[in-house]
Amino acid sequence: MGTDNVVFQKNYVKKNNMKRFSLKYPIQYVLEKQRLVCLFIGIGMSVVIFSLVSVSSSPLRSEFKIDIQDTNTFVSNPIPRRIAYELVDEADHNINAGGKVPLGLKSKSLRILVTGGAGFVGSHLVDRLIARGDSVIVVDNFFTGRKENLLHHFKNPRFELIRHDVVEPILLEVDQIYHLACPASPVSYKYNPVKTIKTNVMGTLNMLGLAKRIGARFLLTSTSEVYGDPLQHPQAETYWGNVNPIGVRSCYDEGKRTAETLTMDYHRGLNIEVYFYA
Repeated sequence: MGTDNVVFQKNYVKKNNMKRFSLKYPIQYVLEKQRLVCLFIGIGMSVVIFSLVSVSSSPLRSEFKIDIQDTNTFVSNPIPRRIAYELVDEADHNINAGGKVPLGLKSKSLRILVTGGAGFVGSHLVDRLIARGDSVIVVDNFFTGRKENLLHHFKNPRFELIRHDVVEPILLEVDQIYHLACPASPVSYKYNPVKTIKTNVMGTLNMLGLAKRIGARFLLTSTSEVYGDPLQHPQAETYWGNVNPIGVRSCYDEGKRTAETLTMDYHRGLNIEVYFYA
C-alpha cells in the first residue's frame, strides 16, 4: 500500500511537470516564471512600433527629394563649404518643419585674413570683425602700420598677428581675404617707390594665388588715384581716367591699377570671387 502511494505521487509530480512545460501553456508559463523576459520583449516591440510610426509620419520623407542631377552638379563643380551652406540654406529653408536649424546651416564665425591690418583703416576693420565674432589673422610688415593699433586684441584667442611682407608668398587657411596692405601716403611713395609698387603688384598677386588655392573670397582695397588727374567730376564707372604712368606718384596709382587688372583677370579666368572697395 505504501509503495503504491509513492509510485502514485511520483507519477503525479511527473505529470504536473510535463503539463507545466508543455506547449499548451506557454503564455501562462512565461507570465508566471519569465517576467523579466516579458519586460524586455515589450520594450523592444514598443521601440520598433515607435520607429515605424515616426518614419511614416515624417514631413521630410514626403516633401524632400534629392535630385541625382543636382548631386552630380555639386560633385563636378566643387564649392567652398561655407558657400555650399548658404546655397542649401537659400534653397531648402522651408523643409525644416521642426523649428530647429539643421546641422551645418547655422551661421558660423569666419576665419579672415587682413593684410595691412596694423594700419589705420586695417586696425579699425579688425575691430569690427572681432566684434562680429570672426577669427582674424593680421599680416603686416609694419612698414607704415603700428603694432600698438592692435594691442587690445593680443589676449583674444580669435586674433593672430603675423609679421610678414606680402611681397613674399604665405600659406594660410582662411575663408576670406581683405587685402589692404600698401603704403598709402605720398611720403611713403617718395621714400620707397619700388616697395610701394611691389606691394601693390606682387602682394596682390600672392594674395590672389592664396585665394585660388584655398577657395577664399577676395576683397581688394583700391583708390580714386587710379583715375589720375580726372577730367570728369564725379567719375562714372565707364570713365577710365587721365593718368601719368611715369610721374612721382605713379608707383601708387599704376600699382593699384595693375592690382585691379590682376583681380579681374583672376575672376574671369579662374572664377575667384572678388570685390573692390575704394
